[in-house]
Amino acid sequence: MLTKYKADIYQVVMVAVGCAVFGAGLDAFVLPHKLVSTGLSGLGLILYYLTGLSIGTWNIILNIPICWAAWHWLGKRVVINTIYGTLMLSWMIDQFDFLQYNMIIQDPLLSSMMAGVTTGVGLGIVYRVGGNTGGLDPIALIVRKYYGLQMGSINSIINCVILAVAVAVVGLEAVAVTLVSVYVYTIITNKVVIGFNQRKVAFIITYRTDEVCECIINKVGRGATIINGIGAYTRTPRQIVMVAVNLLQVNKLKEVIQEADEHAFILITDAQEVIGEGFTRPTIPASVEMLAKECQENAHYVTNK
Repeated sequence: MLTKYKADIYQVVMVAVGCAVFGAGLDAFVLPHKLVSTGLSGLGLILYYLTGLSIGTWNIILNIPICWAAWHWLGKRVVINTIYGTLMLSWMIDQFDFLQYNMIIQDPLLSSMMAGVTTGVGLGIVYRVGGNTGGLDPIALIVRKYYGLQMGSINSIINCVILAVAVAVVGLEAVAVTLVSVYVYTIITNKVVIGFNQRKVAFIITYRTDEVCECIINKVGRGATIINGIGAYTRTPRQIVMVAVNLLQVNKLKEVIQEADEHAFILITDAQEVIGEGFTRPTIPASVEMLAKECQENAHYVTNK
């Protein structure tokens, strides 16, 4: 029975962990220096400074119409995740409220940077498991669904309005310091969501497909895929070998390709995330010779055809 709901249980736990990290970071590094934030949590901070009502309470109030909109336009699953994330984040922010009275970092700029790190890690954990904490995300999803605008653009516009309002409440200097936190938060969130292990994808255009594939498999330890292509200028058939590697394998890959074909054209680009055998799943037991033979057979088949 538990196995059936294992993924849901994992998501629930990790969303709680992410909200705890976010709440602790907000209370420890933002509130002591009376800084602000973006999103609905930023609006909640502004209202907290004005009224004294807890940030968690304001977060719930502000998310009520958003949860209604999510239910109306995005479906049951999204609204359940939104309600749970909103309640958990609000509760965690209020639970760590005591941290605001102990100024851990005296420098507002350094405190802002730490706020960006902690809140970025917290939300990154939430997003990585498919959760959300309400706020601007459901709004952005609705606008993108019906009007075709990009989520990044929607969030940026709303955040600019929130920060403009914040200038009148906490002052321009506090908002300027907050921008550092927002920048760090964005980078850290993306890193947590896509992972810190950057991958590379190489496309090798060569006439010596067999030799290149053998070198990749035998000397680099990666599989490869052969793609048929045609030269745009000469209109002659060409073959493209595609391979995904980690950063430590890039130099080795270039070396072995040059050994196999010094005239090969190599294009190496970033891959935000690689999912599959050899990266997120163990490699299926198979001898290197079998993999090399498969590449050879595919290459000969294409050539003969």
